[in-house]
Amino acid sequence: MQIISLNGNGIRACIRKGMIPWWESTKADILLFQEVRFGDFNAIDELFPDYWTAGFSAVKKGYSGVLAVAKTPPKKVMFGMGDPLWDDEARVMQLIYSDLVIVNAYLPSGASSLARQKYKLGFLIAFKQYIDELSQSHSNIIIAGDWNMCHTDKDIHNPSRLSGTPGFTKEERHWLDVLNAEGWKDGFRIFNSESENYTWWSYQSDSRNRNVGWRIDAFWLSPSASRGAKKCIHLHQPELSDHCPVLLDWEMPSIFT
Repeated sequence: MQIISLNGNGIRACIRKGMIPWWESTKADILLFQEVRFGDFNAIDELFPDYWTAGFSAVKKGYSGVLAVAKTPPKKVMFGMGDPLWDDEARVMQLIYSDLVIVNAYLPSGASSLARQKYKLGFLIAFKQYIDELSQSHSNIIIAGDWNMCHTDKDIHNPSRLSGTPGFTKEERHWLDVLNAEGWKDGFRIFNSESENYTWWSYQSDSRNRNVGWRIDAFWLSPSASRGAKKCIHLHQPELSDHCPVLLDWEMPSIFT
């Protein structure tokens, strides 16, 4: 199974840049899209006539939202974490297959104000509880999406200067430390330990060409699911948004087959 995760910074703009023919050329099984910013999922469904689609839109129009496109429909799809405080922003959806749960997540940024950073830290507490509860009933869990935070110095340009900046605070890094300590694995880091591998670049100052970026888009896999990871790479072409897609190649761990 191949899964692609992409923050497209608005699906209409992404489609204008050629997302659909690109997606079909990848031959991936599932596309997980964050920051849809468009609530007409009937219109989106018509753009993918040969695929199953499902989306979750925010109460605020033109804001946030997540979408899944799949060759094989899941057995069940669920939206949100069960609390309007978080779910009004449409940041989490869950696809349930027989022996695998895939979570499409778009975590808050926190960069715009202290209030939004406080909201983000509250979201992280709720999201960790959501993950813990999900882990009680499922072994194989893959969480994909825009995490809006970097884990280590290798994941961000100029870590000394940016330390403490929303997306690279002690609280956020510790949250990821805890996930890692519990046996969850960052899919990209299973295969690549090098620095300067980023997934988001500001549109300002020619940041992408200079590779002045952040690695905030990732797959995290539960301890069991991590045994099924075969490849995890960044797809730098085409340039569909200020993020690049991330691809995970995964198959059921042999212990379950």
